[in-house]
Amino acid sequence: MASPASTAPGADDSGRRRHRLAASLQISPRPSPWRPSSSQGPRPREPAPASSPVNQEGDGQPPASVASGDRPAGDFPKAARHLGLQIRDPPPDQAVALLTKYATRLGASLTFREDQTADPCFPFSVRVELDGVACPAGTANSKKEAKQQAALSALSYIQSQLENPEPPKSPSRLPLGSVSVENILTHEQRCAAVVSAGFDRLVDETSPYWACKGTVAAVILEREVPDARGHSKEIYQLVALGTGSSSCAGWLEFSGRQLHDCHGLVIARRALLRFLFRQLLLATQGGPKGRERSVLAPQPGPGPPFALKPRIFLHFYISDTPKGAAHDIWYTSEGVGSLLHSTPFRLQAHIRGELKPVCYLAPVLRDTHVGCLSASDKLARWAVLGLGSALLAHFLPPLYATSLVLADPCHDPATLNSAIHTRPNLDRNLGSCLPPPYTRNKLHLFSGPPVATSDPDPNTCQDLSLNWSLGDPDVEVVDVTTGRVKADAALGPPSRLCKAAFLRAFRQAAQALGKPHLLALKTYEEAKAGPYQEARQQLSLLLEQQGLGAWPSKPLVGKFKN
Repeated sequence: MASPASTAPGADDSGRRRHRLAASLQISPRPSPWRPSSSQGPRPREPAPASSPVNQEGDGQPPASVASGDRPAGDFPKAARHLGLQIRDPPPDQAVALLTKYATRLGASLTFREDQTADPCFPFSVRVELDGVACPAGTANSKKEAKQQAALSALSYIQSQLENPEPPKSPSRLPLGSVSVENILTHEQRCAAVVSAGFDRLVDETSPYWACKGTVAAVILEREVPDARGHSKEIYQLVALGTGSSSCAGWLEFSGRQLHDCHGLVIARRALLRFLFRQLLLATQGGPKGRERSVLAPQPGPGPPFALKPRIFLHFYISDTPKGAAHDIWYTSEGVGSLLHSTPFRLQAHIRGELKPVCYLAPVLRDTHVGCLSASDKLARWAVLGLGSALLAHFLPPLYATSLVLADPCHDPATLNSAIHTRPNLDRNLGSCLPPPYTRNKLHLFSGPPVATSDPDPNTCQDLSLNWSLGDPDVEVVDVTTGRVKADAALGPPSRLCKAAFLRAFRQAAQALGKPHLLALKTYEEAKAGPYQEARQQLSLLLEQQGLGAWPSKPLVGKFKN
């Protein structure tokens, strides 16, 4: 699942740096041939028109800004070193090779340029241009030594920027451009760094939950804001995080207080819902400062009252290949039609600790035990319905993710792309008829670096799931076997991500917005009614009609009121 972007110089004719790919715009969503991510770089794009400055969240979690002069979160250099950016004091004879290696890994263009010098003692001068950014020159009495000195200067400057991205004080040493983490790291590396730094802030290495980092998934929010010169820069911020590799395998309960699916990707998406409900309250009850800080803005017209502010994008980062169709490498040369009707591409559900096609589930088992569709199936649904929920759809239009960064090297890009973007076939000639504004949104797929080392034993966290969203003081630890918060007692309290918690958040938002007709909806199932639910039902019908299986429905689970 290599990035379809290509490595290219990072400066235009005027010498201004073209901003690195934020995965949000102008890259082809078509699958590309598999290549290691280290050989991939971002496609340059013209600076976006300047937008109004956006203030950051006031929730005690610093945003991971990576533009020059705007220091990233405290752990970002540590995360950058975790990605292999240790380049301090190399031997001179290895400098050129080392610089070439790191430029390749970072997907950056590297050019050595010879300059004229008036110094007879050092007649040779060579400078390095890294993605169009000129680094301090190296001078010597031979071309080879000058090239080595230039490489050493470039490595030293990059290291200094990673440790302290402040511009040099000496005007004579100021390069033509500013080397920062923003124009050194690719989109997928920046996502990994933000996730790694965020997890490290929340969970200490000595914690018994440190091994959960091996299954981490997250949602990263990207803002495009103008810098001091009026150019566009990207700020990446971790807003939702989840870990886990299994789901509850017990009996169904009907109080809405049991968390069913505890896979990292699903938990991260539910944490995003919690974040968005909080942003609604911030925009409605936080006064002028709250409206400025919120990522949501009022939307006029008859539709949902709020929408995501312009120039804000959402990105997924996941550690493991989504289970289900994307996990089964099953590709045929006979085309997508044959692929869709193959057994691995049918809907699959986790039930009693096993993953089975839904068509093989006995009705008595499906109606009495917790059953969760695979992460591949849920990604395919979110690509059509958005990352929101039926409850959130009363307040927000569909929110679609822009990109997905997958850190698992053992996956098939074509299978992943097909699992997300071809199920079901939405050709209107076949009678798709999804209610507007629902449509399929293509994710830009990237292969990214892992954030966890191979040291932690994942078995120590096999039955645990962590969750966090921006504004939460700490992670919540869920016991997957019960679907509730881990506790010394036999049964812990409900998770803050359970259905009952979201029904409470829905009522708070309805009250804050003055929506009495929403407050009149008594049960969770009643609150789900609306265009989102209609689109979901139509999607389920298409899946069944195309032989992919029926999306399980459990209306009794949503009959609770409190």
